[in-house]
Amino acid sequence: MAVRIFLSVCILFTLLTLSVADIKLIKDHNGDVPTNPEPCLRTCGGSTGYGKTTWEESFPGYLKTTIDISKCGFVATPIITTSLNGEYIWYQVGMSSPRDMTKSSFGITVVGEALTAWYPGTDTKISLAYADDYKWNINWIALGFTC
Repeated sequence: MAVRIFLSVCILFTLLTLSVADIKLIKDHNGDVPTNPEPCLRTCGGSTGYGKTTWEESFPGYLKTTIDISKCGFVATPIITTSLNGEYIWYQVGMSSPRDMTKSSFGITVVGEALTAWYPGTDTKISLAYADDYKWNINWIALGFTC
């Protein structure tokens, strides 16, 4: 599943960067019609690296990381889409919810496995060792303005 998501993100990134003329931002991060000129619109993406992500554990079962996007050169907070990659990532909560977004960074917090009607219980407690052992990383794409 994670591999499919990553490949989909890569394909989307490739398609978006083939022709700058085809990129159009209808609403910005604040939900407003952008006032920046369209030639300044940039799609930028990356990964924290398979097994290379620096995770922090604020308290048991609560992992977070901050992703530096300053090399994208955005002048305002972009729209950011993320996915969690690695092994044993199923049912994790928070992996696609960027927080504290700015023009130069954003954070991701993973808080453990979700309980669902078809997956009613779990005894897995995520930890720094769990994330490192299973090589968790964040893939991301950001769309924003550079001027």
